[in-house]
Amino acid sequence: MASFETTDRRALGILSDTVAEKLGPSDKVTREIRRAYTSGKQIDRFMARAAFDALPGWQRGDIGMAAEHLAHAIIREALQGQPFETERDWRDMDAPRRQVRPARKPDVGSDMQAPPRFLTRAPR
Repeated sequence: MASFETTDRRALGILSDTVAEKLGPSDKVTREIRRAYTSGKQIDRFMARAAFDALPGWQRGDIGMAAEHLAHAIIREALQGQPFETERDWRDMDAPRRQVRPARKPDVGSDMQAPPRFLTRAPR
């Protein structure tokens, strides 16, 4: 699993690309987010957050949806390049399934089983 710093940095890069696409490369918010992405300093991230939070809500939502779509596209491309690998051997999923035995044998004359004894006793 990737460390938090690596994941945070990748997310900031995706956000930076999306903001540059939506607002333009010379916008103040784009410059602040790009600076936070390239430097990684805490103060630059704080300034980028303040600049992004100053945007109107509809614009933040639009940028957020576009960034989410870009992140999903990046993940899809990464997964298509390499097969999904786990420790489990998935070949046994193609094997025929075992039949489960019923807990009680059905009565000979009927197709329904008799109810359990505790349900047939008369109440006291």
